[in-house]
Amino acid sequence: MRDGGDRTSDDGSGSDRVSNRDLSARFEANREHWERMVEPVSVADGTAEIEAFLDGESALLPVQRREVGDVTGDSLLDLQCSIGTRTLSWARAGATVTGVDISGESVRVARELAAAAGLTDDATFVRANVYDLPGAIPEAPDGGYDTVVSNFGVLCWLPDLDRWAEVVAESLTPGGTFHLAEHHPIATALSDDLGDGAAAGDISVEHPYFSTDEPVADGDTHKWTHGLGEILTALVGAGIDLQHVHEHSFSPIRRSEAMVEDDEGSWRFEGHDLPLLVTVTGTRREPAVGE
Repeated sequence: MRDGGDRTSDDGSGSDRVSNRDLSARFEANREHWERMVEPVSVADGTAEIEAFLDGESALLPVQRREVGDVTGDSLLDLQCSIGTRTLSWARAGATVTGVDISGESVRVARELAAAAGLTDDATFVRANVYDLPGAIPEAPDGGYDTVVSNFGVLCWLPDLDRWAEVVAESLTPGGTFHLAEHHPIATALSDDLGDGAAAGDISVEHPYFSTDEPVADGDTHKWTHGLGEILTALVGAGIDLQHVHEHSFSPIRRSEAMVEDDEGSWRFEGHDLPLLVTVTGTRREPAVGE
């Protein structure tokens, strides 16, 4: 694995809502949270996720594999990659991958996992704030990546989606593909367990759906909410031509005892038809003649 190094500039997104100092403090609190969460994790004493990956299972959702398609020979960038099981699943599918995460411990585990899986030559992991990209990635492909992906559970850590979308576009080669698989904003507005009475058919709204100036309080972390319109508008404004937006009535995680597992290992409600996951595919707009 090519060691991408550690980039330590986490000084913000350029948001006008709060000062860079405040944003830096919030990013630092979030980073420290993930360092504590991941520090006990190692490949030798692996979690079920790590063991499944090393046993040959893909960490990708079937819908991700279907919608992104063949990545053989592609250069692929995974934003906010966590411990790298999904990033490395793309490497197994034939891509040369780069994973980026703000947590140094997550990057450590990802590098260990790449070595254990025999993918050292196909994967680079970089510790960096997503807002520092693409400049924080050493030896990024000239002209950009063929594919950029972002997995579920990531947008809540970002206050400024316009800047995030710009990073996506700046990281892609013209005509390159972007794919997002994210918890649907409707699902994130619901209570963390989809309501104490979910097993009886009750679902409660606990968090904002639309963006707010201040992050949602969640223990020692700072999270931001984003409506679906905000996500899509940010991508279009940054130069991503949307190919499709699909809303799905399943979740990659079980958030309620009332949910049942389907044939693809995802979780659904039998009595509720809620959008729980959204997938977005787009391409970076080709520059106009003369640009």
